Amino acid sequence: MKSQAAMEYLMTYGWAILVIAVVLAALYSLGIFNPNTFAPKASAGSCEVVRPFGPTTTTDVHLEGTCTNMIPKYVMVGGPNPSSHIIVNDTSFNDTFKSTNSLTLSTWEYELPNSECEVSMSNIFPMNSGLPGFIFRFGVSGGGWAPNRVLLELFTPTVQTNMFSTKTLSYNVWNNIAASYNGSIVKFYINGNPAGNLSYNGILSSGPNSVLAIGSNFNSGCYSYFPGYISNFQIYNKALSANQISALYQEGIGGAPIELTHLVAWYPLNGNANDYSGNDYNGKEYDVAYSSTWYRTYSAP
Repeated sequence: MKSQAAMEYLMTYGWAILVIAVVLAALYSLGIFNPNTFAPKASAGSCEVVRPFGPTTTTDVHLEGTCTNMIPKYVMVGGPNPSSHIIVNDTSFNDTFKSTNSLTLSTWEYELPNSECEVSMSNIFPMNSGLPGFIFRFGVSGGGWAPNRVLLELFTPTVQTNMFSTKTLSYNVWNNIAASYNGSIVKFYINGNPAGNLSYNGILSSGPNSVLAIGSNFNSGCYSYFPGYISNFQIYNKALSANQISALYQEGIGGAPIELTHLVAWYPLNGNANDYSGNDYNGKEYDVAYSSTWYRTYSAP
């Protein structure tokens, strides 16, 4: 009798349990149970650096807007081919590195599995081929070089030097990656933690007709784009300290720049290619798309 009653119960209510399970699965796939679904999201320009006395000045530089506890509404979609990129045309942008012989590059990335030899997130290169004119190439290495390591290539007028982090990255995960150079040492960071360093004593070059590209490097032998998502790209003409880079990571993907005096450019990539550093190095988009559902895969530090 008990088994018969149990069967009758399942037949009566089993369909309802099945419907509830299907509904819960659908809600989960839509991100309803993700805490970021209802988190406040910043629109483009909701936080920006203000330079009251004009671009490139360092007097009374400050942040304005809502600059904490927000995640971006959009992130840049890398690819699906090398035609998807942002270009910043300004040769004076390049000279700032030559004057200090230092830099820091920081960005958030989510890389999809790929077989590329390198995947570029940003690089400065000459529109005409050859050196001089290159300054840096920043991204993730792949293939047979040094799979899934942070990549930084630095250039003098005659020499290209490839350097990699000692620690690796994982696919399908949001990471903050950074690289700095102080005139003698290159340091790598992954999610605020040191990830290797190397000695380097080159003088950063600059040249005419050089541009900054974000999201692709169609001037490379690898002809590679970045397969995944990119957000919050920050450029400094100073080597930030380990504590500063750790603080950048702890701010999360929507964090504001941490050292405004030496901030060269800031591309949140939150739906546009504008520079919010106050220096007005705005980019031009070529076949660029932005994702509004990216946050489903993101976990705050």
